[in-house]
Formats: sequence, C-alpha cells, structure tokens
Amino acid sequence: MEYSKILVAIDRSSQSKLVFQKAFHLAKVEQAELKIFHCVGLSPLAFGSAGDIYGQGLGRAAQVQQELMAKEVEEVKNWLQTFLDQCEHEGIRATSEYKIGEAGYWIREVSLSWNADLVVMGRRGRSELAELFLGSVSNHVIHHLRCSVLIVQNP
Repeated sequence: MEYSKILVAIDRSSQSKLVFQKAFHLAKVEQAELKIFHCVGLSPLAFGSAGDIYGQGLGRAAQVQQELMAKEVEEVKNWLQTFLDQCEHEGIRATSEYKIGEAGYWIREVSLSWNADLVVMGRRGRSELAELFLGSVSNHVIHHLRCSVLIVQNP
C-alpha cells in the first residue's frame, strides 16, 4: 500500500516513542507527509482543601485549572517539537497539532480534515472488562474512520 499522509496519534505514555518510530519509519519508506497529533485531556477542576472551595469560591478553582491547562499546553508544544526536530533531521515532511478534549473524537476529526491515508496509534492493553466500562480510544478510531488504522500493541 502507498500512503502519502500518515497521522500518528501519540499520548505521553512510555509507548509513544514506539508508536512514533513505527509511523516515522513508514513515512520514510513511503516518502509520506507525517502529522504528529496529541490530545490534551480535560481534567476535572482541581480543588485544594475544603477551605479553598468555600473561602475563595469556584472562580479561584477555575483560574487554577486554566493555569494548569496553559502549562500543560506549553509542555505539549515543546514535547511535539522534539518529534518534529527528528523528522526534520531525517528529511521527513512533518507538522504537529494538538487539541483539547476527547482523544477518539479529535483523532477522527483531524484525520478527516487532513485527509489522512493512515492513522498510527497505540493501544493501552486494558482488560476486556475495563474497555467495556471505560471505552477504548483505539476501538473508537477503528470503527469511525474511513482510512487504514495501524494499532501498535504494547510489547
């Protein structure tokens, strides 16, 4: 198969380097363009002690959450740049993108809007019971994309 646009969806787990390397190798062999994608998850508001909730109100908690998210986004940008640098060094055309929200949804949306031929992503390897209750991003992607999907199993 020939691929011209490969979307690699990575999280910040230890498996992400392996997933990236698979996509990187395919992009090199296929002379394809690579898009490195990460989804920043939404976390519930982080409250301090009960006194913070009642003393300063929800406004302060929202401000803290916003500051934490801004810090996370800055870290993600720097982290994605390390992958872009590796691509540039090897002459692979690459861009990066991040979104904030639910990973399965955004992987689907980005792959459709970018017209990806292939999506490469990892799998956490949850038990069947955990996947039943918590869902699976890889399962969602497989069932909601028109292009090919390569799932890199956790070794």
